Amino acid sequence: MKTPWSPSPDDVRDWAQSTTSPWSEEPCEDWPLALTWAQHEKAYLELASDNSCPARRYMLFVLYFIVGYAVHSGLKSSQQAIIEGFISHGDQYPHPDILKWQQRSIELLNNSKAFDYDQWCGGGYVRHAA
Repeated sequence: MKTPWSPSPDDVRDWAQSTTSPWSEEPCEDWPLALTWAQHEKAYLELASDNSCPARRYMLFVLYFIVGYAVHSGLKSSQQAIIEGFISHGDQYPHPDILKWQQRSIELLNNSKAFDYDQWCGGGYVRHAA
């Protein structure tokens, strides 16, 4: 990967399919933040719903991170429409973990005071589901 802070969707897919330890083999510091900024949500949804992907659970964490980071950063109304669209794209991936992420995300958007940093941005929802 040439530039971890600006990966292509193929870079993300290649990394996710080849890593054996995604939590310790992040291509750069703050990799979830880099993925948030890269905006390759379709790739993240594909990987998070692919049971054969070695980094599936990590990519599920990225989904939570994107929504949590947006809310934590003071989601503006213009951003809310983008996040809602992202969440609705999960409908194309009928995986139980994606459905749970969608449910939690909608609940968080409706009640941002329920935000818990460890759950959303620290991997809590993914770790506790293991």
